Amino acid sequence: MQIAAAGDRAVLLTGVPPLAMTAPGVLAAIPGHDSLLVICDAPPDVDALARAIAQAGTQARATRTHAIAVHFDGADLPELLAHASLSHEEFLARVRDVRLRVRYLGFRAGFAYCEGWPAEWRLRRRPTSRNRVPRGTFAVAGEMAGFYPVDSPGGWNLLGTTNASLWDPSREPPNLLMPGDEVTVVPLAAAPQPFGPTTPSERGQGEIIGEVLSPGQFTLIAGPADYGRVAAGVPPGGPFDPRAAARANAMLGNREDAPLLECVMVGPTLRLTRRAAFCAGDEVRLFAAGEMAIGRFHGALRGYLAIEGGFDEMRARYDEAPHVLQRGEVLRGGNARGTASAPERGSERLVIRIANGPHDAPPLPVEWEVTNQLNRVGIRLRPLTPLAFTPPADLASCGMQFGTLQWHPDGSLIAMGPDHPVTGGYLQPATVLWDERWKLGQLAPGERVKLVAV
Repeated sequence: MQIAAAGDRAVLLTGVPPLAMTAPGVLAAIPGHDSLLVICDAPPDVDALARAIAQAGTQARATRTHAIAVHFDGADLPELLAHASLSHEEFLARVRDVRLRVRYLGFRAGFAYCEGWPAEWRLRRRPTSRNRVPRGTFAVAGEMAGFYPVDSPGGWNLLGTTNASLWDPSREPPNLLMPGDEVTVVPLAAAPQPFGPTTPSERGQGEIIGEVLSPGQFTLIAGPADYGRVAAGVPPGGPFDPRAAARANAMLGNREDAPLLECVMVGPTLRLTRRAAFCAGDEVRLFAAGEMAIGRFHGALRGYLAIEGGFDEMRARYDEAPHVLQRGEVLRGGNARGTASAPERGSERLVIRIANGPHDAPPLPVEWEVTNQLNRVGIRLRPLTPLAFTPPADLASCGMQFGTLQWHPDGSLIAMGPDHPVTGGYLQPATVLWDERWKLGQLAPGERVKLVAV
């Protein structure tokens, strides 16, 4: 087993089979293809983690089996048939005997990486990802096969479709397939019935405390990071700028992780029955109950509006993303009174401290420019100096966290945000330090940032 630091709160353990483990102080343990990313609430105790992993490796697990009906009509099936010198009928007869085993979950909600695809049928990952792969698609890449549980981008080879209930956020657990499960594929002669409309899960159980008169620009309800989502392939979420969020909550006597509104450049206009506090950079505003208009704010890309007791998240636990405000909807309150510190914003916002690793790589250039490709999933940075190194295009997938830096073959760097993919297959040369992650949430297009290794 090889151990590499991934920032100051996580370690990447390579040579570890996918397993579920828990230990005091562990927020999440994310399996990869041959690794485990362990994220902790403090600097990791490596000896304690090794003992916990040894214990987890001795636990017996029941194996479940699934027979999933697939209609083989995918766009890349002809390529596979030509590669394997098979007729369509021969392939359908032989695919029934394939036995797949779920190795781990990652990428997107409920996506199960299944090993065991026959060697003679293997196709490399597509050189360019498709922008949208429909829910229910069966696809392969190398030795792995998988079912896309939700609509998403994807670079695997598309072979067929199913209408099996692979993902249901109202279910516990929401994913059909679990690590260790065995899967057989049953060819379906006709196309399956399309998926029906998704039944909305229950949201918003709290007291009605107001309404949205104008939603502002991409205003959402940011609750506390929930690392329990990670086992289902859903990122933990949380505020993009935890410091500003904690400061707004502290002004009202809330817990620092009380759900609050996160907005970008332009805040909402609301009518509320509770007091509120708004924080954006050095700007702080207090509001009495009634109508309040945030409007355009300056000095920060993202601002946070807290109310006494916090908002109801209006989100089922396994929803892929936070709830985004809509004009005219009602808002509900929570009960998140408590104590919170009010951390200072800090100086040198455009100087971000990083730790090298978990992957071995040449040192990153110091200066980067923020591109206009940024959201809560991640921020793409462009190097300001020519690179003498071309990052590899395809590595074994491993876990990621808020603050992971992912280096792509075109030289750009993706800084992962709170809604990042749970796993990824590109080089991870460095990780943003835990207390520096708030700076990522305030980066704006065109800004120049320094990444300083410590």
